[in-house]
Amino acid sequence: MFNCSFKSIDKDQWLEKYWQKAPCLFKNAFDDPPDFLSPDELAGFSLQEELESRLIIQDIDNNEWSIEHGPFEQSRFSNLTESHWTLLLQSIDCWLPEMHQLLADFNFIPRWRFDDIMVSFATEQGGVGPHADNYDVFLIQGSGQRHWRVGAKGDTSQAKTVIDGMSHLQEFTPIIDVVMQPGDMLYIPPDTPHWGISHGESIGYSVGYRSIQTHQMLALLTENLAESPEHQHFFADLYRKKANDSNFFEQQVVQWAQQELIKLSRQPERLAKLLSQQLSLSKLGIYSHDNTFIIQTLTEDSEIQLQQGVGVNWLLYKGKVRLNIESESFDFALKYQQAVQLLASFAPVSVKLFNFSPELVDFPSALASIVNRGYVNLIK
Repeated sequence: MFNCSFKSIDKDQWLEKYWQKAPCLFKNAFDDPPDFLSPDELAGFSLQEELESRLIIQDIDNNEWSIEHGPFEQSRFSNLTESHWTLLLQSIDCWLPEMHQLLADFNFIPRWRFDDIMVSFATEQGGVGPHADNYDVFLIQGSGQRHWRVGAKGDTSQAKTVIDGMSHLQEFTPIIDVVMQPGDMLYIPPDTPHWGISHGESIGYSVGYRSIQTHQMLALLTENLAESPEHQHFFADLYRKKANDSNFFEQQVVQWAQQELIKLSRQPERLAKLLSQQLSLSKLGIYSHDNTFIIQTLTEDSEIQLQQGVGVNWLLYKGKVRLNIESESFDFALKYQQAVQLLASFAPVSVKLFNFSPELVDFPSALASIVNRGYVNLIK
């Protein structure tokens, strides 16, 4: 257990010991517990069609659980009991910009791993039941108290599907058993059982990190191949010298498929291009074009900053620095690597680092594209 500010811990040591390996409790992780939304505001958000919202309700008389998906009618909440239910709002960071204040404390994890921030309001004894997730999550106590029991990573063999894809675990042995106070935080790696029960009304925030899966990677390759006829190869059965009148499926087809996959695996630049583009797309692909300036508005003393909420990453690609924003790619010369890295970290960046001056025309055209596309804000 860490009984100190989350900002003060050695992040490298923590990553080596806990990240994707074991759950971890931070007491007093935040000096100022997050306080972004009231219960009424949360209920108001759940009425909107654009937001993903859910109600998890426990019927204590029959020991049954149910799940309802929003948007909800306002009258729905007046018909609920005073206990044993939880309201969840997914991707609240896409609709409430101030939520990005939380992400600043997690900048030691690359933003392309970030999925979303979920907020939950629970009544007395409310929760979602004993379960495990397939992503990394930091559970931050905002207001009220919640009793959390957390098991060891991998102790999830007794899963039982309850309803609508929601799976509950039957029994697990807790290695963390704590009542979370405002400002406390739990880290839960994938495939780790956990169960939180609210003591009175409470609000919690979940900062989630999800990664790409094999089927998504293969789908990317399939889409790319469909758009690139020069890379498509037909199966050829030149080996056929004898009749096959039994419709026996021949092993040569499998060998051909294996060879095609091996050829793709030997194209790391192609894979880097596809994966980095895909992983720079924010969950909902939503960002706000608040700025109205274009490249001609800048002066040599200007500072710009990437808009909070956009998906971004950068890599070295074919001798250049490639910046991916919302699946769009912008290429810079290697001499701009420091500037690109700062921009991708959401730090304020002087345009002088991009060799910008109104009198010059040799600043990178990619900078003009990023500014004119509305991906940055002018902060000075």
